[in-house]
Amino acid sequence: MGVHWSVLILVLGLACSRTDPRPLLHEAYVWQRGWSPELARSLTDAPPELGALRVLARERSGVERSPVDIAVDVEALARSGREVVAVMRVEGTAPLDGVSLQEVAAHARAWRARGARVRGVEIDHDCATASLEGYADWLERERPVLGDLTLSITALPTWSESPRLDRLTSLVDDVVLQVHAVRAPTLFTATEARGFVNAWTRATSRPFRVALPTYRVRLRDGTPLSAEPREVARFLAGLREHPVKQVSGIVWFRLGHRGDADAWSPPTLTAVIRGEALTPRLQPRLVDTGGGTLDIVIENTGRVDAEAPARLTLSGRLEVLDGVAGYAARGTSLVARTPPRLRVGERRVIGFVRGSEVALAAP
Repeated sequence: MGVHWSVLILVLGLACSRTDPRPLLHEAYVWQRGWSPELARSLTDAPPELGALRVLARERSGVERSPVDIAVDVEALARSGREVVAVMRVEGTAPLDGVSLQEVAAHARAWRARGARVRGVEIDHDCATASLEGYADWLERERPVLGDLTLSITALPTWSESPRLDRLTSLVDDVVLQVHAVRAPTLFTATEARGFVNAWTRATSRPFRVALPTYRVRLRDGTPLSAEPREVARFLAGLREHPVKQVSGIVWFRLGHRGDADAWSPPTLTAVIRGEALTPRLQPRLVDTGGGTLDIVIENTGRVDAEAPARLTLSGRLEVLDGVAGYAARGTSLVARTPPRLRVGERRVIGFVRGSEVALAAP
C-alpha cells in the first residue's frame, strides 16, 4: 500500500508541475480607408476572442509620402469596448525624414478623449533590412513624444538577418511579424510562415506577435491570390501542437464585414480561431420566380467561406437554360471557368431555367 501511495504522489506531483502553454491572444487590423455602416457594425459583431483592434489612422504614401488622415468612426470604436491601437502606415523603404510619431499619437489621444480604450500606437513601415540602424535611431528619438502610449511596430521576416534587430526590438513594446505577402507570387503557406517564425526566434529571444491573412488580392497580371482558411488553420494548429515560447499572439489582417468581399466573413474567422471544422456547405436549389421560370441559386449555409462548384447539372425537359454571374450554359449544365467564392450566408443567382420536371442532378 505504501508503494502505491508513493507512486500516486509522484504522478500527481508531475501533473501539477507541468504547465500548459498559454493560449494565443488574438487581435485584428481594421484596415479600411473608407468607413461604412457595415464596417462600424462589424466591430461589435467581431469574434469575441479578439482582444484589441489595430486601426489604420494615418498614411504617409506616394513618392512624397503625403499625409492622409482616415476618417475613423471613433464612436464605433468606443462602443466595441475593445482596446485600440492607432496605426500609421509609412510607405516605402526610404528614411523617415520629416515623419514623426506625434502624428499618430495625436489621433490616439483624440480617440481616447472621445471614449475609445486606446492602448497605444503602431508604425507600419517596411524598412529595408540594411536601414534598420537608422530606423532604430528614429524610434529612439521619437519615443518620448508618446508619453503613456505603448509603441508597436510591424516587422518583415528578412529583418531576422540583421545584427541590428535586438536593438530595434528593445526600443518598442510590441512587434508584429508579417508572414503573408512576403514573396511573390505566394500570399501564404503554413510551411513558409513557420519557417519565418523559426528564423525570427533564432535571431531574437524577445516576444512577438504573428500577423496572419484573411484576404484575397489580384496581381497586376490578373492572377488571384487567396488566404485559404484551411491553410491558415494548419499554421495555427502547428503553433498549438508545437508552441513557440516567444509568440505571444496573433494579429489578423484584416477584420472583414458584409461589404468587404475580399476578406473572410466573421464566422469564418471565428471558426479558424477556435479550430473548428472547416467543412464547406454549399446548397444549390431552384427557386420559382413565376411565369414558368426558375432561378438557379447557390447559398452558403455553412460556417466557412467556400468556392462554388464549377459545374451544376440539371435534368428534365429543358426549354431554356442560361447562366449569369460567371456561369454559362453547356448542354444541360451551368459551367464557370472561375467559380465565385461565397461568404457565409451569401446567396447568389447563377442562372435561370424554363421547362418541365426540372431538377438539379448530381454534378
